[in-house]
Amino acid sequence: MFKTLMASIILLGAAALPLQAQRQEQGPGCGPYDNCGGQAHYGQICTNDRRGRLNVRTGPGTNYRFWTQLSNGQTVTIYNSTIGHDGGGYRWQRIYINGREGWVRSDYVCD
Repeated sequence: MFKTLMASIILLGAAALPLQAQRQEQGPGCGPYDNCGGQAHYGQICTNDRRGRLNVRTGPGTNYRFWTQLSNGQTVTIYNSTIGHDGGGYRWQRIYINGREGWVRSDYVCD
C-alpha cells in the first residue's frame, strides 16, 4: 500500500511539471504578459543565468540602443507589446523604469 501511495505521488508530481514549465515560458506572441488588451501586467525578468542581465532598449528592436540593464528575477510592469522593428520577428514589451520608457524582448519575461 505504501509503495502504491508513493508511486502515485511521484506520478502526480511529474505530471504537474510540464504545466508549470509552460506557464513560466514566454516567447513571441500575445501571451498573458504581452498586454494585448490594454491593461498593465507584471512580469519577471528571466535570463538563462541567475546572475544574468537584460538590456532595456529605447525602442522595440536590437537596432535601438540600450540605456540600462535589468537583473534576472527583477519584476517589471508591462504596458503593451509589438513586433520588433528590426526584422527579427520577436515581440517586444514596453516597460517603464523610474519614469522612463524602455523595451525588452518578451521571451525574457516570465511570471
